Amino acid sequence: MKWHSLYIGGLGTYIPQTLESSRDAIRNERLTSEELEKTQQVSAAVGGPSETAPAMSVWAGQEALAEFSACLAPTPLRTAPAVIVHAVALHTGLEGWNGSAYIGNNLGFPETLALEIRNTCAGSIVGIDVLAHKLGPDEYGLLTAADIWRMPLFDRWASDSGLTYGDGAAAAVLTRDRGPFRIISTALTQDSRFEQIHRGDAPMDLPEYRNSLPISLNGRSEAYAREHGLDTFWSANSEGLQKSVSQALQEAGIQRQDVSAWAVPHFGRKLLGRQCLNPLGLEPENTTASFGSRIGHTGAADPLLGLQHLRSEKQIRHGDHVALIGIGAGFTWGCAILQYAEKEI
Repeated sequence: MKWHSLYIGGLGTYIPQTLESSRDAIRNERLTSEELEKTQQVSAAVGGPSETAPAMSVWAGQEALAEFSACLAPTPLRTAPAVIVHAVALHTGLEGWNGSAYIGNNLGFPETLALEIRNTCAGSIVGIDVLAHKLGPDEYGLLTAADIWRMPLFDRWASDSGLTYGDGAAAAVLTRDRGPFRIISTALTQDSRFEQIHRGDAPMDLPEYRNSLPISLNGRSEAYAREHGLDTFWSANSEGLQKSVSQALQEAGIQRQDVSAWAVPHFGRKLLGRQCLNPLGLEPENTTASFGSRIGHTGAADPLLGLQHLRSEKQIRHGDHVALIGIGAGFTWGCAILQYAEKEI
């Protein structure tokens, strides 16, 4: 979808200061040298007891709203967002509870509709698309994304293969007015034939953690592979990702070589190559791969964390085009094409 007068009016991120190194993970027998060879992971961001997914979302949201308010100056921010969308992959907090309502209430917007979406690691791109369709001419919306990958529920080093999980949150204000990034287009591709890859043969009647923990995404994907194989999936992955990117570029009116930087999922080096870089013909140096190797795969927040990193580290210049990529279990592939403002807002 090509968008007119749609901007990121403010960005916010929260990454825990504690980084657990891969060497420590090997020393503690949570990571094997064989797995490290595949991921080339340096470290992972690890949240403390108070750094929950909902809390980090609020902190990131506050930062995004502060930048948005500064963009509007001298006009004060008087209205509440039209809607809040919270993207999550694993666990927002308690069962039977709406974490997005917590986020809205703690940001001072108790009457704003608060939605939670679970398109896993494509959640930020899906959230941008949902908000873009929802916002009226004088409205703004807030997107938050966060996950915590914490024992005993999930082992960031061993519950999956080919990637290491890190804790973190990101937020973006979407507005029809102005902001540091113009959203030119978004494109999403869905192929639900492959939802079972992350389900395996696990029962769906009760939460899996009634049994042994931590969760094993490895075991689920292996169960799927034994029954169906993975060749069809890898072919569909390339097609789905290429379709989303091609559509977003076409609607933005630019070519792939016009994109200065790519905010990609924080997968391990080998998996990132096979699932993202190789299908798109990208080199790691033109992406946020190095950043991801230091903090880990945060889930839905990856693209927005990558975008903020590109800006803060001055890896993009005013006027540059940036592509955000999301690849989520289900499977969902998404791409958003942005342009960095021609000058400081």
